[in-house]
Amino acid sequence: MNPNELPPPAQLMQFIVGKWISKPLYAAAELGIADLLSEGPKSIQELARDSQSHAPSLYRMMRALASVGIFSETEDNRFELTPMADYLKTGAMRSVALMFNSDWSDQAWRYFLDGIKTGDTPFEKAHGLPVSAWLEENARAAQVFNEANAIKAGSSHSAIVEAYDFSGIHTLTDVGGGLGILMAEILTVNPFMEGVLAEIPSVVEKAKEVILARGLEDRCRVVECDFFRRIPSGSDAYLMSNILHDWPDEQCLSILTNCHRAMKPGSKLLVVEMLIPPGNEPSVAKLLDLEMFVTTGGRERTEAEFDNLFRSSGFELSRIIDTKESICIIQGSRI
Repeated sequence: MNPNELPPPAQLMQFIVGKWISKPLYAAAELGIADLLSEGPKSIQELARDSQSHAPSLYRMMRALASVGIFSETEDNRFELTPMADYLKTGAMRSVALMFNSDWSDQAWRYFLDGIKTGDTPFEKAHGLPVSAWLEENARAAQVFNEANAIKAGSSHSAIVEAYDFSGIHTLTDVGGGLGILMAEILTVNPFMEGVLAEIPSVVEKAKEVILARGLEDRCRVVECDFFRRIPSGSDAYLMSNILHDWPDEQCLSILTNCHRAMKPGSKLLVVEMLIPPGNEPSVAKLLDLEMFVTTGGRERTEAEFDNLFRSSGFELSRIIDTKESICIIQGSRI
């Protein structure tokens, strides 16, 4: 064993007590501590006043987080940001910390064992609704959810644009493209391309605002789309970014089959997802797969599983393009 490596019981203990860090991290995000420290160090009394907290209890939390590099306590007993803590600010990863440790997420995870035994989706067991329907009824949670997903997607957008050569594509349809941030990035870098952003009705108007703000309204149409029924036809390529992992295989086959119907001969399918590597290789995709199991009933997939999905819906998996992020661009050709 490496002399710097903890013995197996100590390694296991770190995982067992993971909430000793994740829950204080959530509390710090909820209280906006990183934002409060953005202008410089503050005493615990100042932080308690500004966050409406109990100073002695807040100090214990801050001391614990500082011990693992999230915040730092100075010699004059003030707290300051560290590089990690800087990412807890609003607009950075604060919403991600809030989403994954929120009460509504915790309630779903309480049914994790039940889900493992039955195969049922824990979120639906906890809340009585699929996550998409539940978020429509819970505005605050939906705001956090959307902000967190936008933050997570932000770094992947540039990675996709850098990794893939879109130059031969004249028309691109982004299926389930959200607010159109990725489409806007692609169109900006490819000035001769035209785009179609296909989304559900509740997203269309906000997406139009984004496209208009980027000055792309002449090159990008935003249209209503239920990808379980029909996808706009006629584009040279169809993009799905982090769509298929939200759904089990049966629904994915429905989406892909509808995409196949919409495509003309020679069109390309571009699926942006994580890939689960084989064997015991560490991978965030293997862990995110559990989050998908709990929250949406979807899953992350291996290359072989994507290949099977593609073939079952009329596509051939032609190549996989790695990016600088943890995602890949999985290209399919219409058979």
